Amino acid sequence: MFTEKKTKSTLSKALALGMVATSVSFGAQTATADAAKIENTNTTSTYKTQTSKTGIVTAYALNIRKGPSTSYERIGSLAEGQKVTVTSTASNGWYKIKTSSGKVGYVSPKYLKVSTTEEDKDEKDDNENTHKGTYVVKTYTKISKVGRVSVSSLNLRTGPSTSYSKKGSLHKGYVVGIVKQYSNGWYQVKLKGGKKGCVDGSYLKITSGTSSDLKNGSSSSTGKEDNNDGTVSSSKVQAVINMVKRQVGKPYVYGAAGPNSFDCSGLTYYCYKNAAGITLNRSSAAQASNGRYVSKSELKPGDLIFFNSGTNRIRHVGMYVGNGQFIHAPSPGKSVKYENLYSSYYVKGYVTARRIIG
Repeated sequence: MFTEKKTKSTLSKALALGMVATSVSFGAQTATADAAKIENTNTTSTYKTQTSKTGIVTAYALNIRKGPSTSYERIGSLAEGQKVTVTSTASNGWYKIKTSSGKVGYVSPKYLKVSTTEEDKDEKDDNENTHKGTYVVKTYTKISKVGRVSVSSLNLRTGPSTSYSKKGSLHKGYVVGIVKQYSNGWYQVKLKGGKKGCVDGSYLKITSGTSSDLKNGSSSSTGKEDNNDGTVSSSKVQAVINMVKRQVGKPYVYGAAGPNSFDCSGLTYYCYKNAAGITLNRSSAAQASNGRYVSKSELKPGDLIFFNSGTNRIRHVGMYVGNGQFIHAPSPGKSVKYENLYSSYYVKGYVTARRIIG
């Protein structure tokens, strides 16, 4: 029997306590592995009561269990970026959580980032669509950046995607304060007068600034530009496309995200992060919540396209590169390659597409 000391010295740190790594290869057999249990699984725990807090999953996939240790039955899992409510903490540090769908269980604290402050009551409508994997990547405690609307009319919504209800619209030249940046490229913004909402960052020109710069339609904004205009957006898309093309021929390895090998979502994650500075979610299903929806007829190079494997669940992702082709990391034993989107196999498996930039 392993002691805790011996186990920790022999197992890789990458084996996540309570974490489930489900390997699904598109067009190949499914293989699953449950990470090793590297802590004492004593099931006797006491609980500390606490005010409900928010936790965000930082692992690729995190097991939910019936009790506060790996000896308890697994009752589900959470994808990277999902947000849950932490209701209490066991004496061994495990969190009791409640998901957005109402499921209650326990998770390891190693792979859950818990907020230290609660959201203000008037910001609840602006919270992330966490069951789809969108999460905050940066919060500005005070206004240090502003955004100027670069299109004739930009919808202001209650949350960071088009699935949220519309609160109003901002006309070209409107200057807003940046409050939060989300993983899908959206921002929570503050208007002159204090009203808050969320907008698609593709249509904001970001500059440095303060609350005094907020205006209801100025023709210009002050400060040093962050070059987040349409021209730069186009160049970022091209950089991502060039990046994914350079990966052709590299081997598929489950769980890999470059630079020498990839799984399907690892390839798209790597290219967007390294070529455009955009951090996507880390599984194919979770990436389907990044960016915005586009129909198959509207596909442009750089768009992510998603497939199933004979089920109703998203199991695979690739990047469209134009002319009916996409690049993907197919399955174990194969390499990153071009594929015909309109071949019968991929026509049958096609589910949806998302545009990350623009």
